[in-house]
Amino acid sequence: MTLFHLISLLVALPLVVFTLRRLLFTVVAVMTPTPPAAAPPLTAWPRLLVLIPCRNDGAVLPDLIAALLDNGYPHEALRVLILDDGSTDDSPDVIARLAQPPVGWLRLWPNRGKAAALNAGLAAEPWGDVVVVYDADHRPEKGGLAALAAAFADPTVGAVSGRTEARNALASPAAYYSAVERCVHQRLTLVAKDRLHLAPAILGSHCAYRRTALEAVGGFTPGAFLEDTDLTVRLTAAGWRTRYLETVPAWDEVPATVAEYARQHRRWGRGFQDVAAAQARRVWTASLPWPVRLELFLFSLGYLDRLALLAGVGLALSDAFFGTAFDFSLWFLLTVLLVPYLQIVAVFRRIRAGRAWWFRLPLVALLFPVDVLVALHSTLDTLLRRPRRWTPTRREGSIASH
Repeated sequence: MTLFHLISLLVALPLVVFTLRRLLFTVVAVMTPTPPAAAPPLTAWPRLLVLIPCRNDGAVLPDLIAALLDNGYPHEALRVLILDDGSTDDSPDVIARLAQPPVGWLRLWPNRGKAAALNAGLAAEPWGDVVVVYDADHRPEKGGLAALAAAFADPTVGAVSGRTEARNALASPAAYYSAVERCVHQRLTLVAKDRLHLAPAILGSHCAYRRTALEAVGGFTPGAFLEDTDLTVRLTAAGWRTRYLETVPAWDEVPATVAEYARQHRRWGRGFQDVAAAQARRVWTASLPWPVRLELFLFSLGYLDRLALLAGVGLALSDAFFGTAFDFSLWFLLTVLLVPYLQIVAVFRRIRAGRAWWFRLPLVALLFPVDVLVALHSTLDTLLRRPRRWTPTRREGSIASH
């Protein structure tokens, strides 16, 4: 084997693995019926502590608090703690008016970041068997809290996530691309991983943790860009099961501009790289079935497939224009590129997407290069050790600071 062929093999291997992974999850999800959004049977109401980390979110907090208090969960089994993480506007005044039992308020100064704010909330409020997290711009549908709480009737469950829908999915090309990406991730990948017991990822909002499990693994990692991904790996490695519930959704907004999409995914890319660097040893040494270990490892690699695809295109172009001997097949690259489209078609059919979603499909091809370039950018940020700065994702209807 020549050096050229060895390089081609190293580039092709992750593309093959991720493509087979996508196909497996697609088949499993398509064969999984969409469950009805029925209220879960609760013989007892676990004590819920809802934590809301926020910064400069006073404009959107009242609607979230109203949605939580009118969610159908008994107020005697519910406490809500707003974590004001160094707001610099009039948010403290808004929060002070909202802070009536069962709603409390913890003011943090200076700004600590989402993970540290959540840890401060846990330390300040020992009440609650289940810890629920909501970002300020989320709106859970009625029954959402009960659906999350019901999952903990299984004593092996350490954390659970509900479905999140984008209320501005058709507002712009960037919003549509973000919503499609989310739809594939949640309605195919997470559904399949839950069905196969492969540790579905905990999402950063509309999620819940068994308090004893959360405390046993040390809480949230301060400074983590993806504290939910980090906890998915740590909880699973510690023997806890994670769950994904496709039933009662919550609603938020996805980035509506290409610039905000890039800003968000650049941060996520660095977050995945942090998890891969910090948790790789934990994944392979944990007493877990090998499929779970393999999936946790692939999951923690984040956007590696985008980088491999970019490298494959480079090798193919090098063969075409410079006569190199990588022998990287354009047909192989075309197959790799078509599989995500197959996933989109499958998920649209599964959720019975409307015509507006189908008509906008060409936008995916137009915006996918941005996705790839952002993955490259975040990787270069990590390799060059550029300063780590958390930046908020600005959305049309709100400024979400976490």
